[in-house]
Amino acid sequence: MDVLRSVSRRVRSADAFPKTLDDFRVKTASGGFVSVAALLIIAVLVLSETSTFLSAERTVNISVDDVRNETLRIYINVDFPRLNCDVIGVDALDESGNMQLEITNHMYKTRLDLSGTVIRGDKKKRVERNPVRQAVPAVKQAELPPGYCGSCYGAAPDTTCCNTCNDVKEAYEKRGWLLTDLDGVEQCAREGVKTLASAEYDPTEGCNVKGYIEVLKLSGKFHLTPGHSVAWKGHNLHDMSVFRNRQLDLSHTIRSLSFGAAYPGQKNPLDGTVKSAPAEQSMGQHEYFIKLVPTTYKKTRGRPLKTNQYSVTEFFRPSDPNKDGQLLPGVFVFYELSPLRVEYEDKRRSFPHFLVQLSAIVGGVWAMAGMVDMGIFHGARVLREKRGLGKHI
Repeated sequence: MDVLRSVSRRVRSADAFPKTLDDFRVKTASGGFVSVAALLIIAVLVLSETSTFLSAERTVNISVDDVRNETLRIYINVDFPRLNCDVIGVDALDESGNMQLEITNHMYKTRLDLSGTVIRGDKKKRVERNPVRQAVPAVKQAELPPGYCGSCYGAAPDTTCCNTCNDVKEAYEKRGWLLTDLDGVEQCAREGVKTLASAEYDPTEGCNVKGYIEVLKLSGKFHLTPGHSVAWKGHNLHDMSVFRNRQLDLSHTIRSLSFGAAYPGQKNPLDGTVKSAPAEQSMGQHEYFIKLVPTTYKKTRGRPLKTNQYSVTEFFRPSDPNKDGQLLPGVFVFYELSPLRVEYEDKRRSFPHFLVQLSAIVGGVWAMAGMVDMGIFHGARVLREKRGLGKHI
C-alpha cells in the first residue's frame, strides 16, 4: 500500500493540468462573453480549415519540354454569318512542309441564316451537319464497265488508266500541271466532285465550322478561307474566281479555339472573339499569332492530361483581290510552340497535417481568450480597488 501511495503521489506531481477547487473559482459575465466569442471564432476557423483540407491545392512547376513524336489536336468552332458553307475551306500547314488541304476528317459545318440560327425544315436544307467539302465516294472498280480505262487527259501515257477523279489529280500533280476545272473531267463528274466555280454561292446564308484538326506537334498555321485550294509543285494555290467582282464579308465569331483537351480552370483568350465590320472593311486577312505553352495537368487521382495553353496577338491586313489585293482573305491562325512546359498538379493536404492545424486553432484561440479574460478580470479589480480608496481615474 505504501508503494502504491508513493507511485500515486509521483504521478500526481507530474500532472501538467492542475485543478483548482470550485470554492476558489470566480465566474464573471465578461468571462462568459469572451468564452462565447472564442467558441464562435474556433467554429469559423475549423470550418475554413476543413474546407481547405477537402479542396485540392494547385502547384505549378516549369520545366523544359523534351516530349517528342506527338500530335497536336486543334479544336475549332467558328461562325461566319455572311459566308455559306459551300465556299469555306480549312487548310493546315506545318513547318516541316506537311500540308493538309480542304480538310474533311473530323471537320463539320452547319448552315445558318443571317440571324445565326440553324436552318431547319426545308428538304434542301435539312442536313444540318455536312463534312466540309465532302465529296461523293468514288465509284468502286467493280461498278465500272468491263475493260474500262479512263483517260488521264494528257497528263500520263496513253497506256495509263485514270479510273477515278483522284487518279486524274495525281497524274496532273506528277506532271506538274495545275488542274482547276474539274467539271470537264469525266471521272470527277461521275463521282460528283465539282470545282468551286460550279458550286452555289449564297450570300444570304452563314456557316458554322466545327471540329478538330490533327497535326504534328510543330509550329505551323491553319486558315479558314473562301475559295478552292489546289496543291501544285509543293505549293498551295487558291482559286477565288467564283468571287470575282463580288464583295465578301469575312465577319466571324470564334466560339472556341483550343489546342488540346481542356483542364479545370483553363481560359482560352480567343473564346468568344467577335469580328464584325462592314464588307468593305472586313475583306482581308484576319491574323491571329498564337504562342503555345505545352501544359500537363495532374489530377489528385487518374492519369496526367497533356494539353496546351496559349497567348495571342491579333492583326488585320486589308486586301481585296478585286482591287489588286495580293493577300488571300480569310481567317489565319499562326501558332508557335514554347520550349518550356508548365505542370499543374492538384494535391490534397495529409490528414495528420489537418489534425495539427485543428489543434493549433483550438489551442491558440482558447489560450488567447484566456489571456483576454484574465486581463479584463484584473483590470476590473484594479479599478474597483482604486475607487474604494476614493481615487478617480
